[in-house]
Amino acid sequence: MKVLVKLIIAAAILHATWRAGSVYFKYYQLRESVEEIALFSGNRSDDELRSRVQEVAKGLEIPLDAERISVRRDDNHTLIDASYDERIELLPRYYYPWRFDVKVDAFTLVPRKD
Repeated sequence: MKVLVKLIIAAAILHATWRAGSVYFKYYQLRESVEEIALFSGNRSDDELRSRVQEVAKGLEIPLDAERISVRRDDNHTLIDASYDERIELLPRYYYPWRFDVKVDAFTLVPRKD
């Protein structure tokens, strides 16, 4: 009986680790892509940057709304902030809501031309 309980606990821990790990992996992929978008923003408009971030999020199956993406610029300095909520299934049929914030602060080599 003890072995069965230990196996169930081990399976629950593995399940939670797998689910949380896969969600975090998508978050890190999104963050790296947003850094890349900010670094190579060049002469793109803020709306183009927002739509590019949203395309990347959609490709990663991340529920990111356009109104939760903000883009700010100063000469060769680009800041992109985004946030989204994801439900992580830690145990079977037990979901935990988690908020993810992406904050990117990048300097570009080519200043923006207005």
